[in-house]
Amino acid sequence: MRRTWRFITEPFTAWWIHAIAIWAWHAPFLFQLTLTSDLAHTAQHLSFFLSALLFWWALFYTHGRLAYGAAVFYVFTTALHTSILGALLTFAPHVWYPAYSSTTQAWGLTPLQDQQIGGLVMWVPAGLVYLAAGLALFAAWLKESDAMLERAQRAK
Repeated sequence: MRRTWRFITEPFTAWWIHAIAIWAWHAPFLFQLTLTSDLAHTAQHLSFFLSALLFWWALFYTHGRLAYGAAVFYVFTTALHTSILGALLTFAPHVWYPAYSSTTQAWGLTPLQDQQIGGLVMWVPAGLVYLAAGLALFAAWLKESDAMLERAQRAK
């Protein structure tokens, strides 16, 4: 059990689990399934939540200061691939999820406009969250680097 936990909380493994959860559930077939199946909908949200929890746990708590540089890299690459998904949704020439074709008129939107707004939300505000986390990790990395330099100078 301990070896499995150690493996899934490695930043690289947690990054992949989180990326797969995000991309897989945005595949049109699986996303459409979540609109007709309570079980699939629950599985989608659980996998989003649990994979995100695992991802952030791996970056902030598991390996701590020994992996700040790697954590910055993983946050950057996650921001990159989720931004790509958001941009794909935003600039798609057609609707990815036909089930929304009959639900957006109440808001005065076409299904494509609704999808574009969803893509923008995924792209911009979510990107800002990743940016803030990446900056916090980078600042911690710099602080730890300064502390290591001070310790080395005192040791001389």
